[in-house]
Amino acid sequence: MSFFYQYIANVCIKYDLKIFYYLIYKIFKFFLNKKIILNFRKFKFAAYPKKKELSRWMIRNLKIWDNSMIDLITKNINQKNSIFIDVGCNYGAYSIPLSKIKNIVDIYCFDTSKKSLDRLIENIELNKIKKIKYFNLGIGEKSKTVFFDDNIKNYKNSGSFEINHKQIGYKIKVNSIDNLIEKRIINPKKNIYIKIDIEGYDFFALKGLVKTISKYNVFIIFEFSKKIFEHHKNLEADMFNFIKDNDLLLYNTKFIEQKLEKLFVNIKKLKKNHEVLGNFILVNKKNVIDVKL
Repeated sequence: MSFFYQYIANVCIKYDLKIFYYLIYKIFKFFLNKKIILNFRKFKFAAYPKKKELSRWMIRNLKIWDNSMIDLITKNINQKNSIFIDVGCNYGAYSIPLSKIKNIVDIYCFDTSKKSLDRLIENIELNKIKKIKYFNLGIGEKSKTVFFDDNIKNYKNSGSFEINHKQIGYKIKVNSIDNLIEKRIINPKKNIYIKIDIEGYDFFALKGLVKTISKYNVFIIFEFSKKIFEHHKNLEADMFNFIKDNDLLLYNTKFIEQKLEKLFVNIKKLKKNHEVLGNFILVNKKNVIDVKL
C-alpha cells in the first residue's frame, strides 16, 4: 500500500496533479501507516502519516512546509559570505531544501528534541547532504540546563515539543548563539540568516544574539505566537527596547515595515483556536540586506 501510494504521490508532484491527488488522499488516508518518501525534484523528504507527525502535513498537502519563507531565503542568501542557522529545525523543513538549492552554504541545525533530530538525520542521509551540522541543544539567552519533554502523548503534534518547568522529560543543555559563535561551534560569515521557531521561547533566543547583531548583517525570521506570552512578563516593553537598543528594523514576510505595537494589537484579536500571528523578520538598520521578493 505505502509503496503504491508513494508512487502516485510523486507522480502528482511531478505533474502538479493537486486536485486528482486530493481525491486519492481522501480515499487512502485511513489506510496509510508507513513512511512515504516524497520527491520534490531538487530534494526529498521522509514523511510519516501518523496523526501527530508534523511531516504528515506534506502528505496531506503535497507541498513543503513554509514554502514561501524558504523561497525568500533561497532568493537572498549569498553562497560565498552567508550561513544559515535553523533554531527549532525539527525534521529539516527549512534546512533540507536550502542545503540542496544552495549547496555550498554552511547550515547549523539546533533542536532540543532527540526525536526531531532523528527525523532530520534521516532526511540528511536521504538527500546525501554534507553541509549541515546538527546539535541536540536548545537555543536561548544564556548557557543553562533545562528539562525537555518530547513525549508525543502530551502534545498536539511533533512540532509542539517544549521545555518543561515541572521537571518532566530529560535534561538538555541550552546556550546562546553569541556563545556558540564565540566558541566557534558556529563559524560566522558576513551575512547570518536565522530561523527561530521554538514554541514561545523565541524572544529568549533573540536576546542571546546581541553580540552577533552588532558584528554581522543579520536576517532573522521568528514566529510570533500566543505562546510567547506564557514565558515573559513585560514582553511588549522588552521587545520594543530590544529592537531599539540593537538598532533593528521589523518587517513582515512581504518586507513591509511593521510597528511592534500593531503586532501586539493584532495577536490579541486572534480567535481562540488560532495560535500564530505569523512569521516576521528582523534586520540591522545600518546594514539592511538588499532583499529580493
